[in-house]
Amino acid sequence: MEYDRIKNTVLPRALSDLAGDMADLLQKELRLARAEISAKIAAKFQAGAWMLAAGLLGLVCVLLVVQALVFGIASYGIALHWSSLIVAAILGVIGGLAFLMGRSKAAEDLAPTRALFNIKRDISTVKEQLT
Repeated sequence: MEYDRIKNTVLPRALSDLAGDMADLLQKELRLARAEISAKIAAKFQAGAWMLAAGLLGLVCVLLVVQALVFGIASYGIALHWSSLIVAAILGVIGGLAFLMGRSKAAEDLAPTRALFNIKRDISTVKEQLT
């Protein structure tokens, strides 16, 4: 008798409805998040494709500028092969400098030293507070 009275009360039914609604809401939120992430990934791929196209067109532009530079030097009476070598030497020096800059930047340590220092300091502060 007591079991039937408790079974038919509003509170247990409300709690079970609440649990079911929360589970349903969580599933819907997960589906929404999955759809949103998929849409954002697709947008990132499209952006990457556009950036690739821009990079290729920029490369063509740079090659045409280099060609114009070669022809500009040749217009001063220097043979075309010598003007090509002059431009190649200039680009080689610039490339060498870029390589040296990149190598010096690559030698830096990847460990997040400031963050590790802060974490260690936080841990020691917590230890001090607990003792």
